Amino acid sequence: MKIKFLYVLFFFLLSACVDRLNMEVGAGASPVVVEGYISDQPGPYRIEISKAIEIDSKLEVKNRISVRRLSISDNLGTTEDLTEIEQGIYQTKTNGIRGEVGKAYTMRVELLDGRIYESIPDTIRASSGMKDTYFNFTEQVVDDASQYGFDVFFDSYIDDNKDYYYLWKMIGTYQIDTTPELHVESCGEATCPRPRPCSGFVLEGNALRQIAPCECCTCWVTLDESLPVLSDKQFVSGGTFDKVKIGYVPLDSWIFMHRVHVRVNQLRLSRQAFAFWTAVMAQKSATTSLFQPISGRIPSNFKQVGGKQGTIEGIFYAVGIDYKTVFINRLDVPNQGLLKDPELKFNENCVNYGNATTVQPSFWN
Repeated sequence: MKIKFLYVLFFFLLSACVDRLNMEVGAGASPVVVEGYISDQPGPYRIEISKAIEIDSKLEVKNRISVRRLSISDNLGTTEDLTEIEQGIYQTKTNGIRGEVGKAYTMRVELLDGRIYESIPDTIRASSGMKDTYFNFTEQVVDDASQYGFDVFFDSYIDDNKDYYYLWKMIGTYQIDTTPELHVESCGEATCPRPRPCSGFVLEGNALRQIAPCECCTCWVTLDESLPVLSDKQFVSGGTFDKVKIGYVPLDSWIFMHRVHVRVNQLRLSRQAFAFWTAVMAQKSATTSLFQPISGRIPSNFKQVGGKQGTIEGIFYAVGIDYKTVFINRLDVPNQGLLKDPELKFNENCVNYGNATTVQPSFWN
């Protein structure tokens, strides 16, 4: 009997990307899932440890677990124990171990039940550089209705080795403004104004009065995940990857309240990490959503070195990263009449909008 489970994989510089994948493993205890990476970009680096829990005959990884010890080491003897910043999420120190091109890295995890696992050493290889990231306004007709947005493309170099072990991923960020001071709650058969404390407003009689700056009116939101792109010789033209579509940004009143920052990350992978993502993409190519579960076997790069026999899945890998960014502004919409204000206000803490933070990204200025 095979057990199916979903797991979450975080992998990208300055962004936490959630990719739920369904894999088949041998029967037995619920598997532990390890997800993380180290790169040649500044840390800290994060690793997540989860365990499958059974819900309606499916095993869904939502239950992060603590471990006895988790460490990252390189091939020259440098080792750092990671700190648990919240249950199941471990992080290196800001001035701790730093990924360097040419070095090989291994992750070791000791579970509370005595099992010990190590990842196969993975070496960081320098990314060969990107040329450009750009966009094109598009119109699609779906069910006799026009849908507008921007296709995002990139151009990139290939290196002299021509091994093609690359993965590209788009990360989109936009700003929203909400009105938590206008929040209301039920009171009997009516609704009564109840401004959120973070709005800086208080209710005096029937009037709102501002007593402090709003701390939750403006947020920066990460766009929903799109499928990554793996390197393929079919993209190569004259020694470069040209005009490769990496994602899409819909023309939505919330997304284009201000502007959209698009970053395309280029990850140079090892052969084993490339094999992992090739298997993932082979599964997901038949689905319409990155979050849709699908069965199949995904290779893992962990080996058990101690304790009773038990299943572990996921991957820890080392990557060289390069990237290009671009802003898509409201003025980039050819027909300004298509831009509209949101039909509904969001009278809540903007963090509750989803995938949002009140911390302004450094690139926004």
